[in-house]
Amino acid sequence: MSPRVARLLIWPFAVAALALRICTELWFKPVTWRIEPSGLAFLAWVAAQGACFLLLAAGHALLTRRVRQRPAAWEIAAGAESFVASASPRWLGPWAILVGWLAAGAVFTERVPGEDRVRLAEIPGALALSIAVPAIVLAAMAAVLLLDRPRLILDRNGITRQGLIRRTLLRWDELLPGGPPPARGTANLTLMRQPATPGRPPVPTSLPTRPLDVDPAFLAETIRHYVEHPERRPEIGKRHELDRLRSELRAAPHPGTPT
Repeated sequence: MSPRVARLLIWPFAVAALALRICTELWFKPVTWRIEPSGLAFLAWVAAQGACFLLLAAGHALLTRRVRQRPAAWEIAAGAESFVASASPRWLGPWAILVGWLAAGAVFTERVPGEDRVRLAEIPGALALSIAVPAIVLAAMAAVLLLDRPRLILDRNGITRQGLIRRTLLRWDELLPGGPPPARGTANLTLMRQPATPGRPPVPTSLPTRPLDVDPAFLAETIRHYVEHPERRPEIGKRHELDRLRSELRAAPHPGTPT
């Protein structure tokens, strides 16, 4: 299974999270009204909600287990001379399921008068909102998955962080040689930038790695390599350059790294 397919498979799980929460609201919530004491009823309600989330998260993890290991490699962007680290399915999955579950909170329900049943609220406009808000949330989530957000792009100019909306470029010439330090399993890399005013200390910039489908150690080594070897930057985005990069970085550990 490719990382792209794994990302797209997240959307049905988010839809399922929304549907399950609505189902528990309509059919399981009345059951808790008959449980005494009220504290036990609350715990049963929380347990049901948690079980729905964990079931879906475990199902997605099982389905995409073959792509959960972040690769020591870059994707080559089609039609552009750049290396790309796409959004990680293992990071997006739980967040998307949580968002789908939260979107179900916009569905208005009410207790049927005189009965132990729950129905969709009959307040004017409630039905329209109950449909519109979850639909907008799910449509926005589909766009995020299709557009591959967030992601990281390397080209001859520098490092571009593409978030949900904002796009930030860190130019190679802004970064100081020698960093970031060797990293494995870390959630962030710290890049040191040239100060705007000469004589001032370097400016640290945090680069999140957890949302990216690339090994953090390989990411750190790649950035360090292109900061220290500007002559290689025009080759970024080419297949032979990626092959050379992977070969050289495996063969030459960073100074000071235990071997």
